[in-house]
Amino acid sequence: MSIRELVARRDDLSTFVVHLTRDYGGSSARTNLESIVRDGAILARSGIGQAVSRLREAGLPTESQKCVCFTETPLQHMHLLLGSIEGREVSLEPYGVAITKRIARGNSVNPVWYIDMTVGHDWLTVPLDEMIDDEIESGRFDESRLARLTPYMEQMGTWENSRKEFWWEREWRHHGDFTLPPHYIGLCPSGEIGAFEDLAGSCGRPAHFIDPRWCLEEIIGRLAGFDADEVLLL
Repeated sequence: MSIRELVARRDDLSTFVVHLTRDYGGSSARTNLESIVRDGAILARSGIGQAVSRLREAGLPTESQKCVCFTETPLQHMHLLLGSIEGREVSLEPYGVAITKRIARGNSVNPVWYIDMTVGHDWLTVPLDEMIDDEIESGRFDESRLARLTPYMEQMGTWENSRKEFWWEREWRHHGDFTLPPHYIGLCPSGEIGAFEDLAGSCGRPAHFIDPRWCLEEIIGRLAGFDADEVLLL
């Protein structure tokens, strides 16, 4: 048996990475997805990664660290990421886009490097923070090679009174705005699929949409072209 066949047997294997939208800047998650479909791009709105907190402490902008985030959570488990999750500052909604990992990699999307910051685990964080501080003090952080790497580094850790353990999301990131490829799957509530597919078609980028709260069989049935009443058992 080949390695590819062995890997394909994993129940949690995902062929796709997914970007979920949320309420942001006075716009709803639905409105933000409409903008993505209409404009053919996902805007990188927030600076994230290992260097952001140190840049803010220095009173510097974080524009160079802006990314678009994806998760490789399998499509049939996307519902687990929706709504409020303990310890997470943002709530994601059932709106977004999914692309294959191969397409993602071909468009400069890369898995995040999770760095353990738990007390006593300083063999990575200390040298990284020292390099970041050196570049900040030089006044040339944004132009440094390190600034191109830090957006792909994310902290994880558990402390006495807090924890940041979201490595299970298996996040991928794209540095800067991300242009939608010609082929993608859209995600939205089932009652809005028709409207979103009409919008995508009118923009010259037709796409199939699914509800991220569906089970695997419903997703397969929808993408295979079955009507909802032909898939549901009841």
